[in-house]
Amino acid sequence: MSLTAVTLIVVFGFLLLMILGMPIAFCLISSSVIFTLIFWKAHGLYLISTTIYSVTTKEIFLAIPFFVFLAAVLERSGIAEDMYDMFYKWVGHLGGGLAIGAVLICTIVDAISGLGASGIVTIGPIALTEMFKRRYNKHMALGCIAAGSALGPIIPPSIIMIIVAGFTGMSVGKLFAGGLIPGILCSAGFIIYIVVKCLLNPKMGPPIPKDVKITWEDRIKSLTSVFLPVALILFVMGSIYTGAATPTEGAAAGAFGALCCAAINRKLTFENVFLAGKSSIKITCMVMWLLIGGSLFSTLLNAIGVQEALSLMLQGVGKGYGSMVLLGIMMLTVFLMAMFIDGAAITVLSMPIFFPIIVDAGIDPIWFGVLFTINVCMGYITPPFGMNLFYMKGIVGSDITMQDIYMSIIPYVLVMIAVLILMIIFPEFVTWLPNKLIQ
Repeated sequence: MSLTAVTLIVVFGFLLLMILGMPIAFCLISSSVIFTLIFWKAHGLYLISTTIYSVTTKEIFLAIPFFVFLAAVLERSGIAEDMYDMFYKWVGHLGGGLAIGAVLICTIVDAISGLGASGIVTIGPIALTEMFKRRYNKHMALGCIAAGSALGPIIPPSIIMIIVAGFTGMSVGKLFAGGLIPGILCSAGFIIYIVVKCLLNPKMGPPIPKDVKITWEDRIKSLTSVFLPVALILFVMGSIYTGAATPTEGAAAGAFGALCCAAINRKLTFENVFLAGKSSIKITCMVMWLLIGGSLFSTLLNAIGVQEALSLMLQGVGKGYGSMVLLGIMMLTVFLMAMFIDGAAITVLSMPIFFPIIVDAGIDPIWFGVLFTINVCMGYITPPFGMNLFYMKGIVGSDITMQDIYMSIIPYVLVMIAVLILMIIFPEFVTWLPNKLIQ
């Protein structure tokens, strides 16, 4: 049987399981086991067991549950609510001020958690209530929160970058440093869009009424709300960037720091810790099953020769048309995959194919890793199956449709595409900080 026929059978089997409604992780695992048995009989199961052991014992992946627990604790610590009150007092009088505050808070939460939806869960209900009460345009209110929350994978620490590093051997610290400037530029781009849109059409984001008196004393007192999250960010990332701690050690210290923040805010109750632990176990298990499934499927494709064939084809493109055309094809592929598949699954499926090719083509691996992650971020808010869009639907009322949410996110996707293009044209935005901080 030809390689093309075998590939079509494997891919069709995987897609059939997805159509039947099976979770993607188990689609990957089931199709890998089934086709391994078909092609190599029971002897092939040894490949399954060794692949699972290899993935689940990688030290770098130990950082994932710590960062997830950190985010889960912060969701219940009251920090996000305090920060929103602070931004309300400082920028609420500006057109679109509450939307700007929502983006800034989501960015800070992203910089603590490393996840792609923490901002929606922590600040979404509060921010939406306030913005709808102030008669904000619904697209403005919905889009700013969904987009701001999607920056978790690009603003360090990042779960996706940890997975990228685990499958490629790249430095996690350099990936984190490389994602910092693009993440900040995305956040700044969102804010610029909000400001310009509200200047052109003040009804999009009305300022708080002038009869609501907020004194300078109130504003200054509210600044204390940012001390804990900023201190936690500096503590975690500073320890990793300076080499004082590995990413796993930094994540563990960050999880302990999150507990301390909750204790200071008097939210360190047994119920909150239990709920945070339960939530983090669910998310960690989901991520690990995706890693196992993706690794098994990637191993299957490699064993039947698909990865080698794709690599040769892409290498031919790179030699014939240049490395930038090759990079463009890879970026477009990831962008299209991200519309339908979870970011972790995309990483474990595509990185084993892409990474050797970009190294052979002379493309900077850190630069490529950051560009890849920006694409994954866009996937969180790109219709039809962007994860953040469904999280947003879960916290809004029945009068908000999925079409409303889809429409609200389009300008922010365009901003992220603009940042991605800027990073491609000027690679120094990505590579300067890793080369400066981490040797």
